Amino acid sequence: MTDIILKHKGTVDKFIGDAIMAFWNAPVEQKDHAILACGCALEQIKTLEKLRDEIMNLGFPEISIGCGLNTGVAVIGNMGSNNRFDYTAMGDTINLGSRLEGLTKQYGVSIIVSESTYEKAKQTQDFTFRKLDIVAVKGKNIPVTIYELCTSFQDKFNSLYETALELYLKRKFKKALSKFEEALLIKREDMSCSLFIERCKEFIKHPPEKDWNGAWVMKTK
Repeated sequence: MTDIILKHKGTVDKFIGDAIMAFWNAPVEQKDHAILACGCALEQIKTLEKLRDEIMNLGFPEISIGCGLNTGVAVIGNMGSNNRFDYTAMGDTINLGSRLEGLTKQYGVSIIVSESTYEKAKQTQDFTFRKLDIVAVKGKNIPVTIYELCTSFQDKFNSLYETALELYLKRKFKKALSKFEEALLIKREDMSCSLFIERCKEFIKHPPEKDWNGAWVMKTK
């Protein structure tokens, strides 16, 4: 995974347990940094898919990873004291990227990107995105739109899902429920569809407050 990050011109910041933190656009400016990061994440997932069978054949458990990508302003430089310091990145932009990585487990997807990353990377036809949800991550009050960076082509499913999501955000929960169920018939193990089906059923019984903005508040990281 480190080799893939370096191949895509990323800077490896640190290893945190079983996680890798990396960033782009520093120390050297990169105008296409969001595209590089998305390409890197996709290659990481595809590489793991090839390695997974080999790892399991050796008797080890199945390995899955999640990638969270966010684009924004950060403080980058040598942090620490005169005796011990690291070249690293800090700030809200970094924290949100970490939160998005954590959300991959809840939505059952491999890569989640923020709207800021999506806006910079959507210009290339190499990527397929699915608008996933609007969430207020743990520790933040302002909701953000999140997208899945898809690892395979799924145009019909994505179209149905995004139609259902728009109906959901307009409080048309019965129609949204029908569309989410239709999408789930195409991709039967999609966790995000299942999540919204449960939300729709709950909102049909107990509608949200009038000032509801559509955002789902996350209680965990």
